[in-house]
Amino acid sequence: MRIVRIAYQRRTSYGILDGGQVRLLRGAPFSGIRESGERLRLSEVRLLAPSTPVNYWGVGFNYPSHLAQAQATSGQDIPTMPRPWHKGVGSMVGPEEPIIIPPEAKEVHYEGELVIVIGKKARRITAEQASQHILGYTCGNDVSEKASWEREGTMWRAKGTDTFGPVGPWIETDLNPHNQELTVRLNGRVENRTHTSEMIHTVYALVSYMSQFTTLSPGDLILTGAAGTTRAMKPGDVVEVEVSGIGVLRNPVQAEKLR
Repeated sequence: MRIVRIAYQRRTSYGILDGGQVRLLRGAPFSGIRESGERLRLSEVRLLAPSTPVNYWGVGFNYPSHLAQAQATSGQDIPTMPRPWHKGVGSMVGPEEPIIIPPEAKEVHYEGELVIVIGKKARRITAEQASQHILGYTCGNDVSEKASWEREGTMWRAKGTDTFGPVGPWIETDLNPHNQELTVRLNGRVENRTHTSEMIHTVYALVSYMSQFTTLSPGDLILTGAAGTTRAMKPGDVVEVEVSGIGVLRNPVQAEKLR
């Protein structure tokens, strides 16, 4: 099942994607799927970021290929446990919304990732219980300023700047998160292709580990890590993140226009 969040005639709703139609829901899907009986054509609605999270989390160095890049440039050790951090809800945008590069940023990179969508409150759960607390998965782009901001000792602007957290296009509830191809394209050219089976820490291990220290709330998002090397984006570019069992998250890149 694919759950969308849409804008239509000044209202925001959740719905189930059904071919070229959206079957609207009563309220959010986290407390159960209740259809309203109303249907809209997909062509007449705008897809939004598919959740309104309390928290938006990232996880670093969760693929060997990305860790190797970090080790080569900064001597990072191999992580023996997950390394989560707070992305910041204010960075989130949806599909087709622009990634805005501020003039202070010197080198802004894409990082395509699988994203976990929490469906049920989780606190101190086991890895075996984690799947019961996950609603589904979506695509994400952990946009990052790598020229200097990532080395400041805090991620607050390197990864938390407005528009640096695209997610979408929808939540896929029927997915094996560890058996998907993850592809990143820049202007139609494949820049990176990996497989989620290569994660150092599985989706269920990440959710369990994080729940030992913080409460995960319905709608929360967890980026599960990027793979390989990345390149800088520039205004005029278009970046796409595709997860095989979900779909494509597409976002244009623009320069910030200062008044």
